[in-house]
Amino acid sequence: MIFLPVLFTTLLAATSAAAASTNTTTSSFPSTLNITTITAHNNQSALECWALDPGYTTSAQAGVSGTAMLPLGPITGNATNILIPGNYDGGRHNAPTIQWVIFLSGVAHITLPNSTDEAWVIGGRNGAILALDTAEVSTQGHYTVYPTEESTLVWEVPLVEVPGHRVLYKRACGGAEV
Repeated sequence: MIFLPVLFTTLLAATSAAAASTNTTTSSFPSTLNITTITAHNNQSALECWALDPGYTTSAQAGVSGTAMLPLGPITGNATNILIPGNYDGGRHNAPTIQWVIFLSGVAHITLPNSTDEAWVIGGRNGAILALDTAEVSTQGHYTVYPTEESTLVWEVPLVEVPGHRVLYKRACGGAEV
């Protein structure tokens, strides 16, 4: 079970850090991971840009010692691999649980029923979001559409609790920030 948190920590560290050459230390990495989050306020889903706390630390783990590492929170249940066909409309829905949603390929367009806010998530390096708008906190959830011909490969990773964070602002993170 230790393998999964390490895998996701490593995978998501790559979403915001430039590829490091051998013997590169944490000085070439950002101080934290900024992440687009689908959260909720007043029973309505909302998009926010969060900076995860406490930020990156230097790993002492064999094989990646001296590199940047950022815990993403304890996971629960099964991590799920989902293959979504191109031009798929996921409709309006709530997050089934608080979870990381990691888009490895494809494109997702996320919109909100009561707002003009939107997020475009491109699979790969910057393709991770936190989905927290469960039915307990959001009446209507959000919409997700996969608007390209390309299939989208997604990993959903359920969390025990919401990771520590600071709200940077109330909209999706911009491309240069993640």
